[in-house]
Amino acid sequence: MVTTDRSLRASVALKNLPPLPVIAARVSELLANEPTSFQDVAELLETDAALSAEVLRLANSPLIGVRYGVTNIVQALGILGSRRVETLIMTLALSKLLRRAGKSEAMRRLWRHNFACALAARHLAEDLHRDASQAYYAGLFHDIGRLALFLQQPALYDQTLASDADVDEMEHQFFGVDHCEAGAWVVEKWRLPKDFIEVALHHHNPPADASELTHLVCDACQIADHLGFSFGLVQGEGELGPTDEIGFSIALAVNSLETEFGL
Repeated sequence: MVTTDRSLRASVALKNLPPLPVIAARVSELLANEPTSFQDVAELLETDAALSAEVLRLANSPLIGVRYGVTNIVQALGILGSRRVETLIMTLALSKLLRRAGKSEAMRRLWRHNFACALAARHLAEDLHRDASQAYYAGLFHDIGRLALFLQQPALYDQTLASDADVDEMEHQFFGVDHCEAGAWVVEKWRLPKDFIEVALHHHNPPADASELTHLVCDACQIADHLGFSFGLVQGEGELGPTDEIGFSIALAVNSLETEFGL
């Protein structure tokens, strides 16, 4: 069990974190238990019409790049595979949680950074011939601790960003923990893969003996920052521009999804 000294504010923020949407959590559990019938997953998803519609919409978005229309959940599972569908569902789950805080600059930056990091992680994993879905999933949730703290005090984050103050320092001062420590706690609470605990804790400065996944997400996080999808101020932001092929594809996917889903 991850333990850390938390202030009262941090304890309240973390304990009040909404759970993952019920259907998303159940689908994730179902897909984790092999073998899984695509029909079983489809039937579960179809109990939530809104989620089903968004999965299909996302399956047909630039994020996926399927050349012909995906028209039903079983087809989406067959074409994309269970692991990729799981990452789509988690992408939607994260966006829904963020939208609970209302539209704000901090919410927009947090969403864009996490999504860009997930896409960069997937690209890196593919280049290394590693599990691209796991890398995407880890990148998407690497800043889950910041999401937890942000949902409790969205205005505070907006104020901090507007003043160009250090966000990590603000978290320590107000909550008594930073988003990395908070993230390790959330990974356990949400029963996300245990490998994500280390990712949450060390995605900024991995120790030498950290897992390959943690080092990969660290690199992806830096790529997202330098592409212009940082949460706070980052030295060297914009050094990797959209002329880079991977950078261009990440920027296109982030901007397209933001526009299409009103994120």
